[in-house]
Amino acid sequence: MERVHVERARERFLSGDSPDASVRTQILASWRRSLTAGVPAERFDIPYEPDLDFDGSLATCAEPVLERLQEQLSGMAVSVVLTDAHGRLLDRRVGESDLRCKLDQIWFAPGFSYAEEHAGTNGVGTTLESRSATLVVGSEHFTDPLRPFACAGAPIHNPLTHRLEGIIDITCRAADANDLMRVLAGQAAQDVERLLLERVGAGPRALMAEFQAACTRTPNPVLAVSGDFVMANSAATRLPAVDREHVEQIAAELARGARGEARLLLSVGETRLRSVRVRTGRRSVGVVLEVSFPRPERMGETTAAASERPFVGLTGADPAWLVVCGAVRRSAARCTPTLLLGEPGVGKYALTRAAHLEQRPLRRFTVLDCAGDAAMSWEALQTALADMTGTVVLRHLERADRATVAAIRAGLTGASPDLWLVGMVTATTVEDSAPVYDVLEWFDTSITLPPLRHRPGDVEALATVLLRRLAPGRRVQCSTETARLLAGGHWPGNVTELQSVLRAALRRRPVGDIEAGDLPMSFVSGTSRRRLSRLEAAERDLIVKTLWETKGNRVRAAAALGMSRATLYRRMSAFGIEFVGQHP
Repeated sequence: MERVHVERARERFLSGDSPDASVRTQILASWRRSLTAGVPAERFDIPYEPDLDFDGSLATCAEPVLERLQEQLSGMAVSVVLTDAHGRLLDRRVGESDLRCKLDQIWFAPGFSYAEEHAGTNGVGTTLESRSATLVVGSEHFTDPLRPFACAGAPIHNPLTHRLEGIIDITCRAADANDLMRVLAGQAAQDVERLLLERVGAGPRALMAEFQAACTRTPNPVLAVSGDFVMANSAATRLPAVDREHVEQIAAELARGARGEARLLLSVGETRLRSVRVRTGRRSVGVVLEVSFPRPERMGETTAAASERPFVGLTGADPAWLVVCGAVRRSAARCTPTLLLGEPGVGKYALTRAAHLEQRPLRRFTVLDCAGDAAMSWEALQTALADMTGTVVLRHLERADRATVAAIRAGLTGASPDLWLVGMVTATTVEDSAPVYDVLEWFDTSITLPPLRHRPGDVEALATVLLRRLAPGRRVQCSTETARLLAGGHWPGNVTELQSVLRAALRRRPVGDIEAGDLPMSFVSGTSRRRLSRLEAAERDLIVKTLWETKGNRVRAAAALGMSRATLYRRMSAFGIEFVGQHP
């Protein structure tokens, strides 16, 4: 009788009605994911990938477990399956020929993927999504071809990293289903995890020992990297997300046998990375990396606090923004050669200009663009340095070619200490192979400007100022709801993008209150108001950046991010990302 209720509930769900309480919460959630992913209910098209790691660590450790489970279930019409972390079948054991034939008809065989985005609700894909043991029986399957079957899946986790490694699945005819299948699958998954621990335990123990020794030796940030497994001390966890991501990428290269020392430009300046490769026998198991930073400038707390105030003509009261204002103000007052880093549109030029007008109003202000097609001439730089007491700004320094760098070096030789030199880098990090590294010796400090998405409290005030600039003399302002939505945006283009959004909104609402519906499709709504962890914020920023780069094409964005469209849609929903990448 229960099976009949589930069948009727599935029919109502597929016709657009709400199913009743006869459907388990886990199954209903899977149906919704399957529908969102576009899985057809009457059929499915299962992709085949022949180049899987059928003989890797997971398959090797699982083999004795599968053999033992197959022996336990001998004489029963049951199939035992191992999949990887993407739901692709690596091994299948089935004794009864009739069941084998039926499973072949639905492509439930090695090389085929049973992820939910392809097969809908099933013991493999739904276990992958829920990360917990799952039993799916008969009409609980989303697609018609799977309704004659029952399947129980259990996740296999890496015992050290806790990363999902694969699935153990037991499948039989729906009429033969019972809850013991889920118990057996769970026990088998635990057995595989124990064998994985025995196989990989020696390497991680050696990596842990080297990591602990490095943490004892230095207060600097220390990371241990082995594949996707990363350990970090407390100093490393305090790194900005973009800096830590870059350091981890370098560590992964070192673990693969790249050079033993590296240098790169992070938000706090030039950084040295010292690494120790860890081996067990002849096998490299990872790398332990120490990050050495330049010593910060010391100054009295009273002086620092007094300088941390906004500049005239610039809007912002966010603490991170005020700290940056104070740092730039001190650099201008002391003529400290300064490197400004930040994403496009964060206000590097505006901040430099404001500092010059406040601290050096009678001095010459010269801007030289290093990104021109023709190399900067030595004569042009000499002209800029003529009075030796002005402010010289080198924009887009990260795009300077070697000829431009040579001109800069020649022009700055013997520069006056009264000159304020400012280099601008449109990025938060710079690759160590870039020509810009050959002029770093001329700068004494670096300052990274925070992106607008990290200053949500400043967005409304910035919008007000920008509207006055875009619509002088007109009565125009943002409604309360619009201001809230703008504050929750992700703004990959920062203040420049905010200005573009407001300019487009003014075309729809030239006078009066700008409503949410007046905002262009480039706007990214922040419906998720919970505080994100640092890791979640980094993931959100990466998704928004990728969508922006692909002009809102979610298919291309999902491919670039290495995730399915269904997963991308779920993450966008979780982070409140609605529209991004379509320029106004």
